[in-house]
Amino acid sequence: MAFPYNFFKLKKYLTLSEVAERLTNLFNETVTVVDVLELVLDQKLILSVKFPYGVKVIACKYGKHEELKSEADKRMFSMFYAPKKVWEDEEYYKSDEYKALEMEFLKKCHHEMLEVIKRQYADNDEQCKELLNKYTFEFYLNDVKLITDRSIGQPFYLDENIYDFPLVGTEKIWVENMISSLKNHDVIERWSIDGAFIADNHGNLLSIREQIDFETAVAGNKKGSPEYEDIQKRYRNLDSVFCYPADNFPEDTEFVITTKNLLEFEQIIFDETSNNEDINYNQAQLLVASILKILKDSNPKKWTQGELSDLISEQEQFKGLGKRKIDSFFSSCNKLLK
Repeated sequence: MAFPYNFFKLKKYLTLSEVAERLTNLFNETVTVVDVLELVLDQKLILSVKFPYGVKVIACKYGKHEELKSEADKRMFSMFYAPKKVWEDEEYYKSDEYKALEMEFLKKCHHEMLEVIKRQYADNDEQCKELLNKYTFEFYLNDVKLITDRSIGQPFYLDENIYDFPLVGTEKIWVENMISSLKNHDVIERWSIDGAFIADNHGNLLSIREQIDFETAVAGNKKGSPEYEDIQKRYRNLDSVFCYPADNFPEDTEFVITTKNLLEFEQIIFDETSNNEDINYNQAQLLVASILKILKDSNPKKWTQGELSDLISEQEQFKGLGKRKIDSFFSSCNKLLK
C-alpha cells in the first residue's frame, strides 16, 4: 500500500533539476535550472554545496579580529621586530615585554603613516593639518590598523558535507558562470583573491582552504632534521602558515538546495501571495485543523474534496474565505503531492 507521507520531507537536499521540477509543479509554469540560480543570485533562495563523502575539506573561521593577534601576523612581527625567544616560547606572546614591543611597532607604523600624509599634502597645509589632527595614534589603533576582515582561528577539517553558500567570494562567481554556461554565453574568467566561503549551521562564515604541497613546505630542510620534523608536525596539524584560500572545490562537489531552505522559500512565496486571493500560512494551519476535526468527529466515510470544502466554508472562522478560495487551496496542495 502507499505510505501516507511525502518522501520529499525525508530528503536532506534536492538537486537543482529536482528543485526546478518541483517549482514548475508549484507555480504551474515552467521553471528551469537557470531560473533557480537566478533566484539564488537575487538572494531569494539559498544555494548549498555538497562535498563528496570521504573527502577532507579544510576551512577556518572568517571575521573581524585584531590584526596582530593572528598567528601569521605574530610571526611576521616576531621575525623582524621581536626577540628570538618569541619563537621559542609560545607563552611569551602574553607577556608585558612582548606587548610593549608590539606597541612600539604600532607607533612606528603610525609615525610612517603620518610622514606619508605630510609628503602627499605638502602643497595643501590646511588639509594636511586636518588629516594629522584626525589620524591620532588612538584613531589609528581603533579604526585604521587593528580591525580587519580575514581568517581567524586555526584551520580545521569540516565535519559535515553540506553547507550553505553566503555568496561573498568565489562561490558567487561560480554561480554567475554556471548561468552563463547554461545560457551558452561566453564564460569570462574571474576569481576572488579571498577564495570561496561557506556558512555553518551557527551562522559562522568559513573560508575554504588548501594546503601547499608538503614537498614545498619542507624544501631546503634535510629529512630527519629537527627543522624538518617541526614542519612535518605543524603541517599535519594544519598550521595556518601552510594553508591558503582555495580557488576550487574537490572533484564531484555538487550544488544543491536543502529541503529546509526550499521549504522556507516556498513559505515566503506563499505568504507574499496571500495578500490577494491566496490563503496565508495561519489560514492554512486553521484549514488543516478543521479537516482533522471533521475526520475525527464524523463516522468512518470517504470524504471528497468538495464535501470537505462545503462543510469548512460554512464554519464561522472561514466566512471571509469562501468555498472558491478553499477549493483553490486544496488544488494547490494536491499539486505538491504529484
